[in-house]
Amino acid sequence: MIVSKNEFEKVFADVLAKKQPLTLTPRGRSVSFLCTPVGIIDEAVVFKNPIPVDVLPDVVTSTEFSLTCRDFQLMSAALFAHGTDIRFPMHHISLLPQSRIDERKVFAATDEANVVITHPFDSGTLLKRRLYDLSTGGLSFRGRIPTKLMQTGRVFANMTIRIKGSADFARQGRVVYVKQIFEENGHHFYQVGVQFLRQQ
Repeated sequence: MIVSKNEFEKVFADVLAKKQPLTLTPRGRSVSFLCTPVGIIDEAVVFKNPIPVDVLPDVVTSTEFSLTCRDFQLMSAALFAHGTDIRFPMHHISLLPQSRIDERKVFAATDEANVVITHPFDSGTLLKRRLYDLSTGGLSFRGRIPTKLMQTGRVFANMTIRIKGSADFARQGRVVYVKQIFEENGHHFYQVGVQFLRQQ
């Protein structure tokens, strides 16, 4: 759904005031970048350059880029320099697909929300990860160190979601993506997305 620049600018102003990050993603790459917004200048969103030098050559060869700001997404075929910052044109602004917005809960680091996964090859071992977000269709969690278990296609037959103030509930799931996310300080972590499977 295409939206007006005015709608986007209202949300962007709130994001800027609250110092919330934007997410820059090059198409066809399993990596994203959290970036600090600077403002809107000459019909473009300007943000601090979050791309480390060692991954820059791979990023700039992408043919399309997306910039996510809450439920809004901007698309561009190229990135443009603005001094040491980056300009992202405001030509193509849309809402994220409704399926990604509906009933999606993002958890803060202070929330007591975790997923406990039974190791698929050792039922006596439990893997506990802090939830990043949760929806009716799946969940994602983040961590600093990826493991060989967290590969696309991996099925977890026993997962327990534990959220303070709510009853625990069990799900089965399949890993649908593993994405490397860079912070502006050069540190990175991995986000693992899991799609719920229909219970057998």
